[in-house]
Amino acid sequence: MKQSYLLTLPLLVTSCALGVDDSVICTRTDQPTTEHAAALAIDGGDKSVLTGARLIGILDAGCDR
Repeated sequence: MKQSYLLTLPLLVTSCALGVDDSVICTRTDQPTTEHAAALAIDGGDKSVLTGARLIGILDAGCDR
């Protein structure tokens, strides 16, 4: 088990150092973000509305929406 952690760590560090294409994240989360916002408006509880709105705001700001 320890060995698998040791093998995974360099992969995580390498992927962070190489960066990620933001446009892929933004494109793939656009529709789900919109759907989530609509669902929160319909039946979200107080906490889920607050955390969902925060998450959507972060995605929107990062994706320049």
